[in-house]
Amino acid sequence: MKNQKLLFMTPPKVELTKLDNLFFQLSTKACNLKCKYCYIERNPYKNEEDFIPIEKIKQTLQIARTLDLKSIYLTGGEPLLHPDFNQILRMCLKVSNTTVMSNGTMINDKKARFLRKIDDESKFETIYRISLDSVNELENDALRGRGSFRKALVAIMSLLKYEFNPIISVLNYYNKPKEVIFEEFQNYFSKKGFELDNINLKIIPFFNKIDENTQIEDEENINFEKLDCANSRVISKNGIYSCPMLVDDYRARLGSNLNDCSKINYLDCEKCKLCTKFNHKIQVNDWM
Repeated sequence: MKNQKLLFMTPPKVELTKLDNLFFQLSTKACNLKCKYCYIERNPYKNEEDFIPIEKIKQTLQIARTLDLKSIYLTGGEPLLHPDFNQILRMCLKVSNTTVMSNGTMINDKKARFLRKIDDESKFETIYRISLDSVNELENDALRGRGSFRKALVAIMSLLKYEFNPIISVLNYYNKPKEVIFEEFQNYFSKKGFELDNINLKIIPFFNKIDENTQIEDEENINFEKLDCANSRVISKNGIYSCPMLVDDYRARLGSNLNDCSKINYLDCEKCKLCTKFNHKIQVNDWM
């Protein structure tokens, strides 16, 4: 064993050069669905409320005003469950365009009408991303829970009624070609009067938690500028993280507040392999 050397592989490093996108994880485990593929570990039999304090959001937005952000994202869990969601949305819209990433179950005609009023009060735009994994109701509900398809559909049509241009967020669990998914959704919603454009569909690759291979291959071919962590940061109740998929993972924690968080992130988490494999922004809107 004397001549044997231990080789330690240094994971690829991504450095933040400019903060374009700011995510607020309004909750991590508070959600009213139990999607079978969810990457957030939580007790399926217990409703856990771990909402970020509104004061932390206020403090972060004070810093963000000086950063010339392209967009703010409100995510979770289910962001609309936050007891101060309406106030948080108003605060964010004073700083930048804001995307709400929701499962749609809490948006109906009445709520969409109210959200339109909030949007009209601001010079910035609200974008709603509603999760819907298939236009086949049985396929979708097998992943997201019974009734989730119809509730998401109500949300999408209600948002359209009040002149929003919703994005449908599709988790590609069934591993279909993007062209097939787009055609399926385009045909389905065309019959309902919603002519889908490319920007109306966000297809997200599926992360298989069973795959424990963390090695990132072909590092030289990675376009690091195309990764979310190259220009985004996530504010959660427990600190600053490099990616929404890595909240509460100690390897991705970069600090306690936006002023003193690290600008360097190492791609040493299992989910990092997913981003580097597809080499494009997985969480940020495609036109950003």
